[in-house]
Amino acid sequence: MLDNLRMKPGNKISTYNVDFMHYASQLGWGNSVLCHHYYQGLPNRIQDPISTQEQGKPTSFQNMYALAMTIDHRYWERDCECHCARQVEKEALESHSQKQGKASTSSSGMASQSKANPSLAASSAKNSSSKPSPSPTPKKHSNTP
Repeated sequence: MLDNLRMKPGNKISTYNVDFMHYASQLGWGNSVLCHHYYQGLPNRIQDPISTQEQGKPTSFQNMYALAMTIDHRYWERDCECHCARQVEKEALESHSQKQGKASTSSSGMASQSKANPSLAASSAKNSSSKPSPSPTPKKHSNTP
């Protein structure tokens, strides 16, 4: 039973743990044998960090179980972070595209306006690009005869 039990890709470890514990309770195997079979059923994304532990692989089932749970939890937490980051990036790109679309629409509106009425477009461009001129100062009239 446990020889063929494998954690399915994309599943969280809790599903595998329920199945493993169900079969293990019926077999009555020792701690080290359960530890070995439990490890064998784990996917590479969990086996790799376990096998590269500085202190080596856990030898007790309880320690193996706890470590696998921790690694799986970190995996899904990181997966969620990546998903959220991709979503934020996607929204930023869409927002940027929409702003670009509005800018090109308004500039194309100016271009079509200049084709329709060149003098209006020239005066509008002149008004928008030139600095406001100071108001003329009134001339003083002398009242002397």
